[in-house]
Amino acid sequence: MGIVASDPVPCGDCGGTGWILENVDGRKLARSCACRDGILRSDRVAAAGIPERYRVCNFANFSDTNASLKKAKSIAREFVDTWPGVDAGLLLLGPSGLGKTHLACAVLSDLVSKKGVTGLYVDFSDLLMKIQTSFRPDADLSKESILSPMAEAELLVLDELGTSKPHPWVLDVLYNLLNTRYNRKKITIATSNFEDEPDVKSGERDRLEDRIGSRIRSRLFEMCLMVTMRGEDFRRTVVQGQIRSRF
Repeated sequence: MGIVASDPVPCGDCGGTGWILENVDGRKLARSCACRDGILRSDRVAAAGIPERYRVCNFANFSDTNASLKKAKSIAREFVDTWPGVDAGLLLLGPSGLGKTHLACAVLSDLVSKKGVTGLYVDFSDLLMKIQTSFRPDADLSKESILSPMAEAELLVLDELGTSKPHPWVLDVLYNLLNTRYNRKKITIATSNFEDEPDVKSGERDRLEDRIGSRIRSRLFEMCLMVTMRGEDFRRTVVQGQIRSRF
């Protein structure tokens, strides 16, 4: 016999309507219930497209094990606290496994859920694939329909910048997207394993400019505060230890 799922228990304050009726000076007034506010926050976070793996990321569970990571976390916290008074985004750079995506998603989640910002997470490789696909004759989505939400979002997180090396014509599309956001004073956060001067310890040889072109790198200089992160690969030192402990 299968398990029958029960219907969710309605809120005890509003009965599931999302509104609480009150009598004030002989008039009936409705105010938003806390459960409705929670649902709206959850919906906004879901609409931001944060990958499931990173939806639990916040400042409290960020591993700031050295001075470099503590500084990056402090800058990210100040960014959230200052919003909407910020006038530049963040460019989080450094070797893989340091929590760049964690910090970017923590900022996005906080601003979307607590300050009602319209935000969007975009993986760089996925974006390149969508742009390239949009030029096919049988494409389901046009280039404009793909890029429009990214151009209009108050906050855009562009993750893993430079992971895939785009064709020159795709770089033109990306530059136009960033330039549009720049001209509209929209804020962008980007992360990348590639730097202006590669860290010898990381094994990287390409510079960020080699991966995304000089025009885009120059535009990012004007749009973002560069935050360089240093430390040991969290995935190697911690995650691998957790996996081994299960066996």
